[in-house]
Amino acid sequence: MRIISIVGLKNTGKTSLTSKIIKELTNRDFKVASIKHSHHQMEMDHEGTDTYKQMESGSDFVVGVGGRTYFNINERLDLERILFLIKLIENPDFVVIEGFKSYPYAKIATCEEAEDEYTISTVNSFEITDDELLDLVDLIEKRSYDILETLFVDECGYNDAKIIGQAFANGKLDYNPETQAELNLAIDGINIGLNKFVSNYIKQVILGIINPLKTDEYGVKDYNNIDITIKNKKD
Repeated sequence: MRIISIVGLKNTGKTSLTSKIIKELTNRDFKVASIKHSHHQMEMDHEGTDTYKQMESGSDFVVGVGGRTYFNINERLDLERILFLIKLIENPDFVVIEGFKSYPYAKIATCEEAEDEYTISTVNSFEITDDELLDLVDLIEKRSYDILETLFVDECGYNDAKIIGQAFANGKLDYNPETQAELNLAIDGINIGLNKFVSNYIKQVILGIINPLKTDEYGVKDYNNIDITIKNKKD
């Protein structure tokens, strides 16, 4: 999963550029998720609906299932937690974020004022041509990267996640998803960084326990993803 954030001041075309990037990524047959950041109250449902009434009655977590499934959580989640949950539920190829400019992910800026050390390009959203958009999405494919705390590389001097992220964003290191860890860990909602050795060790231990189980009795024969939740009760 790779993450790209579209940042800029108000009325600089963030939303239109975000839509164009999402469309081009999907045209390239990538699975895309998106996040919209707003400083205002946002509702996924509207007054008068049954799910709205459930939330108003005191439910902290409402799930609506119909032609679509959506979650309405009565809590402001941190971006890192949202990204972890997106990866857990859907594991898309790309997550396109509109906003969250202070977070250390590869960024496309729609104005110079929004530039920082993670900015991979600054564009005029209102004047970008079709060819320039294609080049921009090519750059996104090369420079964007996964959840920060999951990053590691073998190169000497790159042992801090933020430094690794900057190196990917600035083109000093090439991001290769195939070399990244295949296990993600969160404890009490906080992403925990694992190096490749620890990631592989935990993975092999878990697979060693699961493989002998008769999972085919549950309709599971070949599995690509394994989700485990551990309740660590205190005495």
